[in-house]
Amino acid sequence: MNDLAASHFLSSPIMAGGDWFALERAVVRLMLHCGWRDVQHIGGAGDKGADILAVRKGVSYLVQVKAVSSASYVGKDAIDQAIKAQAHYESRVVVAATNGEFTRSAYARRDELKRAGYAVELWNGEFFLELASKCPAYSAAKPVARDYQRKIADDIVESHNDGRRKAFFVLATGLGKTVIASDVVDRLYRQGLKKVLVLCHARDLAQQLQQSFWAGISKSVSTTLFMDGRPPAPVDGVNFGLYQTLYNYLGGINRDAFDLIVVDEAHHALANAFSACMEHLRPRLLVGMTATPWRGDGLSVESVFGEPMAQISLLDGMRMGYLAKVNYQLMCDNIKWDEISRVSRNAVTIRDLNKRLFIPQRDEAIIKQILDAAKNNASPRIAVFSPSRSHAAAFARKLTASGISAVNLSVDDKVARRRNLMKFAEGAVKAAVAVDILNEGVDVPEVNMLVFLRATHSRRIFVQQLGRGLRVSKGKDEVVVLDFVTDIRRIAAVQELDKDARAGARKGEAETVCLRDGVVTFSDEKARSFIDAWLEDVANLQDQDAAAELKFPNFG
Repeated sequence: MNDLAASHFLSSPIMAGGDWFALERAVVRLMLHCGWRDVQHIGGAGDKGADILAVRKGVSYLVQVKAVSSASYVGKDAIDQAIKAQAHYESRVVVAATNGEFTRSAYARRDELKRAGYAVELWNGEFFLELASKCPAYSAAKPVARDYQRKIADDIVESHNDGRRKAFFVLATGLGKTVIASDVVDRLYRQGLKKVLVLCHARDLAQQLQQSFWAGISKSVSTTLFMDGRPPAPVDGVNFGLYQTLYNYLGGINRDAFDLIVVDEAHHALANAFSACMEHLRPRLLVGMTATPWRGDGLSVESVFGEPMAQISLLDGMRMGYLAKVNYQLMCDNIKWDEISRVSRNAVTIRDLNKRLFIPQRDEAIIKQILDAAKNNASPRIAVFSPSRSHAAAFARKLTASGISAVNLSVDDKVARRRNLMKFAEGAVKAAVAVDILNEGVDVPEVNMLVFLRATHSRRIFVQQLGRGLRVSKGKDEVVVLDFVTDIRRIAAVQELDKDARAGARKGEAETVCLRDGVVTFSDEKARSFIDAWLEDVANLQDQDAAAELKFPNFG
């Protein structure tokens, strides 16, 4: 086979058609390599005939993939399935793809549909062979390494060459953890660490990691997923999967089976299953990475990976200009300040304090403030964190009725969820509403407004949620955050963020003007004064349980 065989996009076993899942993933990798974006691999039960969704130059694509043996052909039924799927996903272009060839009737059906106004394409095995052989060694999406990314990668490789067996780094959401990790894997693969394992804790994250790595590794490096009954395979290439799955197969894996192990979201690494895996396996290098190193149980990630080689926070990213500036508006006009004098005489739990202090706000009033903020934005792209699934559905309808087109991502119907996500990704709608957008697969750099209608008291989740709006993109100067606060712990968390920003650059760094005056605006300055004067001695308030009691001095 030509250069394609060496590329591992569509190696001989995949081209033989015996593994439909591997073929679909190969098509996804090839599309990403050649410039498609927002690529979703959705093949499976209930997919309504779609296997891949993607966007290219603002145009949405739906791909139906058929794996066949070398002696078989794909008929027009594949095209008809894709057309039916188009009705569910509302894509603009439909594609039938195969490792083999299409029948004459399939080509005739394509031409018939084109005459009727449908955008239909057929991708056969020859098309893939030619495309993959012509594409460069690295993806069109391969990022140019930033200075800090290059330094961290250099330090990890150098420390390995010096004999160190562990490396750990902490990088805020949006600063490119996988850029560093994929670069390290690519470089050390060329140095002989060819059996690579990349671990995480969630199925969707494993697929996202694989796709993210494709941009940073050579097309000559093969990748596989192990999950859904597929065991990890210690062969040349990169295995992506869950440490829970690895644990189930641990007894049959040699201690030195993998040369290099990379652990994403390393704060999960102290879970029992993972600890057992690390006690059994002895890689030549273990790399841990995370955006949020804090654990609620107080255990230290450093006990597994050692001290971090680098720690770069959200504020560091903003100071360096690699994350969007934040205009954080804490909407605290709904606080009943008169209650403080009544509750301050006795100890009171955080839960009771929240009930007494915060007046529930009507959706209509919140939407009016969103509309006012959106007026100053030429192209608003809004992500809304809602308190419940029922509220998410109702709020999306109300936003649309107000003039801001919106979709709800917290729906049980996965076809509807993916269709809505694709609409948001390609800019067909301006807002996406969900209970937890982190779990809905949203990664749209163009997001320039975040609306918090629910408050989490977890510092880790708060930082992750905020990070969803900090990715830079063309024409995006800042992200506006409207936080309709409903929890005293959120005020403490935001105040801590603001204090860190006002503290300025660290010693030896140039002062950053954009953060000197802080990043947070309080709609009622009493909130800032309340935190400063009353809660400054309450350690780690943002991480306290709702049942924790607070004791205040007399108010007045």
